[in-house]
Amino acid sequence: MNGLANFFFLARPIATEPGFIVGPIARLFGIVVSFIFDIVYAINLIHPLGFTIILVTILFRACLLPTSIKAQKSMRMMQELKPELDKIEAKYGKNKDDPEIKKKMNAEKQALMTKHGANPLKGCFPMLLQMPLFIGLNFIIQQAFIYINRLGDVYYRLSEALLEVPGILYLLIPNTGGHTVAFPANHANATRLIPSAMHDNAQVAESLVRGGMSVPDAIAQAGDVINYESATSVSRIVNRFTPENWKWLQGMITNCTETVAEVSAWAHAWVYEPWFQSRTTADYSALWENIASINEQRNAMESFFGLSMIESSGWSWPSILIPLLVTITMFCAMWIGNQRNAGANTDEKAAMQQRIMIIVMPLFLGFITVGFPAGLGLFWITGQVFQGTTDFILLKKSGRSLRLPFMKKEE
Repeated sequence: MNGLANFFFLARPIATEPGFIVGPIARLFGIVVSFIFDIVYAINLIHPLGFTIILVTILFRACLLPTSIKAQKSMRMMQELKPELDKIEAKYGKNKDDPEIKKKMNAEKQALMTKHGANPLKGCFPMLLQMPLFIGLNFIIQQAFIYINRLGDVYYRLSEALLEVPGILYLLIPNTGGHTVAFPANHANATRLIPSAMHDNAQVAESLVRGGMSVPDAIAQAGDVINYESATSVSRIVNRFTPENWKWLQGMITNCTETVAEVSAWAHAWVYEPWFQSRTTADYSALWENIASINEQRNAMESFFGLSMIESSGWSWPSILIPLLVTITMFCAMWIGNQRNAGANTDEKAAMQQRIMIIVMPLFLGFITVGFPAGLGLFWITGQVFQGTTDFILLKKSGRSLRLPFMKKEE
């Protein structure tokens, strides 16, 4: 044992509940996600959460396809009209800063765009329509057990199995003194992953319980807290465990040869001593086997070809594949989209800016994906593949061929 270095509360922060704006969005999309998850699971497909994200993305993109095509047509028309719009601005010259002249110039430009069915704002619509799904899906993936009923049942059974281990609270929150809500004895390392608002609420709840109020009523009045006697509430802690946390927990539960005297010689002994003093038997292997069996089921549901969909991609292998694929698929989708619009943009400066965006945007999105759940990266990958495939089909229908990045531009 290495003292607090192995203490599993040093893993990831407990996710707070979404606010009053994001909450309804997450719940609405959560109904759809849970429905599709049940269909995927009923077909007995492996990796149900990953395939659910793929199907939800395809469904959403398909619904947006007509709007996306119209937006791209409008953007292409704006590029074609740019020389004419520049001529209108040049016609008014230095006088275009005058309010009356500027009003007249804008009216003339608007008439030209209306005549050709162009609208500079249409290009933003598909992205704006995707934002609610992006925001909602971020919360859904991080706390999938809350929104997906079948996965929530597995989490509940897993939390119940953990709570069957005598004295388990001494591992969840050290030196608790028997508290039933999230109040880890002012231990900085234990509380750092409990959001400050949740910790403040817990102190309020503790005060109400000491005053004679029941635990459920105290929690309801205090706000968002963790009730360590509730399997539903403990599920929020289980949701934040990493593989290293489970390995450490297995060692604490199954390796029970240490005596209390040996434990007292450890660094930070006060964290562990109550746990060993609370043990009723030296053999908890049967309890752990039940926990491990349910946890294996949870892993199978949340993983996609070995990658956890709820954990951040990070920089390690093989999870770094998600950001890399995000970068590659977005570059390809943007390149194909640019080929579709080839010839519409006669402004060399604007064309150069577009080429820079094709390089910078994929790199930027891939970089920020590192800090998001891998499932959100899968959402971006699927969306870009869908967009690239759609643009490629439309490009072929227009009678043009795709020019690859290493091919020279035709004269």
